[in-house]
Amino acid sequence: IPQISYASTSADLSDKTRFEYFSRVVPPDNYQAQAMADIARALGWTYVNTLADSGTYGEKGIQAFVEATKHTGLCISRSESIPRSADDAKMTTILESMLSDENNARAIMMFVNEDNLRRVVRAISKLNKTESVYLLASDSWGVKVLPVYKQETAAEGTVTILPKRSFVPGILHVFT
Repeated sequence: IPQISYASTSADLSDKTRFEYFSRVVPPDNYQAQAMADIARALGWTYVNTLADSGTYGEKGIQAFVEATKHTGLCISRSESIPRSADDAKMTTILESMLSDENNARAIMMFVNEDNLRRVVRAISKLNKTESVYLLASDSWGVKVLPVYKQETAAEGTVTILPKRSFVPGILHVFT
């Protein structure tokens, strides 16, 4: 049965030997990862941290980012993975370790789902690091409001990726 997805970004789905009848209207994560590497370099960052959800989306996305940074002068300082069962306390522990005084990298490149993004922003605020950390997130954040709802100032300066979109006149558009 042919399938067309408006949101599936996993590069695995590009394998036509496994997913012969699958198509998508958004680019796979490796394009986002390349864009994130390009943005980090354009911002003059030389050391960055990576943060990924456990599972295909997060791990493959960060893996693509690491590949995109090879031979570019951009170095990965720390890489952390968010366990599926992470709560606010676990997220605070992860970010506390990542943003310790021994680590000079203050940018975090993220392939993280929106619930965990909300926890990330909350933990950064709790650790009083909002002024000293930069976030660059994949399209799982994009224009979504949930990750920053009622904690907007903690996410000021965040850069998020979003595939190019077109609006059709007369169609209701809702941002989540």
